[in-house]
Parts: sequence; structure tokens; C-alpha cells
Amino acid sequence: MKSLRGIPLGMTLLVLGALGCASQKGFEADPPFRISDPVVRDWTGGREASGSGTVLSMRWVPEDPEAMVLETLYFRGRALDPRIEDTDTGMRLTASYTRTPLQVPDRVMHADSTREVGNQPPMPLPETQAMPFELERDQAVLAYTRKADGRTYYFRIDGIVEKPGRILPTRPQN
Repeated sequence: MKSLRGIPLGMTLLVLGALGCASQKGFEADPPFRISDPVVRDWTGGREASGSGTVLSMRWVPEDPEAMVLETLYFRGRALDPRIEDTDTGMRLTASYTRTPLQVPDRVMHADSTREVGNQPPMPLPETQAMPFELERDQAVLAYTRKADGRTYYFRIDGIVEKPGRILPTRPQN
């Protein structure tokens, strides 16, 4: 009788494990490109109003650049648009996002409360999009479509190196 008590618990764990695996998309083991030297760097503008952001960059060597279309790069809770840049050192895949400073609307503060009628309450923060992947801080996932079959494939990028942040000047220095 003791062995029969563990069956419902075991079946429940088995079903939950199978559902958890089904929610994860399969990663491509042999993509039609090579990625190396993934680096992430934060930046901050020289003025308070210029904002800040993050740039993810890596070396990109495709077998056939025309055979695929890059769709999305998932990184640190965001879905980014990947771009290919041709640089002096070769082709680079980059994706970035910007954090703009909160726009504080003008507020009227007055001893007569009827003069404060036009003040607006603060806006709620935007809802974050549910990520289809559970990633570590040094991981990203690149979604791409092969033109030959029209299917979307996913490639996980591991070992992203975090470089020190950069503070950008407000204007060119003479």
C-alpha cells in the first residue's frame, strides 16, 4: 500500500515536467552562421535628458547571408531588432535599446488648490512582455527564419561578456 501513495505524486511531477519542456522552444545546434566574441556594454548620455541604453554586439560570419532573415534577439527581458553592420574588422551583429529619462510634466503647486486642477497623476510603468525563454544574464537567443523552408529557428548565445559602461560627451570636445 505504501508504494501506491507515491504514484499520484510521481504522475503529477511527470506531467508538470513534460509541460515545462513543451513550453521551451528547441534551440538549433548547427546554425548556418558563426557567432563569436559577444559583448554587452551600457552607455549613459552626458546630459540628464539624453538617457542611457545598452548595446549587444558580436562577430557575425554567415555561410550564406541571403539564405536567412534575422527576426528577433531576446536579451535581458527584451525583444530587440538585430542589425548587421559591416565594419573594418568584419561583419557584426548588433542590437540595442535605450532607456529614456522619465518625462516629468509641469505641475502647479499653489496655496489655492483650485489652481492645481490641471495636474496629472504619474503614468503607470509600461507592461513588460512575457519572454518565451528563461535566460541567464550572460545569454541571449537569436530567432531567424530560413528562406528555404520558411520555418523559424532559435539559437542560444552563451558567454556574453559585460564590458565597463561608457559615458558619452554632451558635445564634441575641441
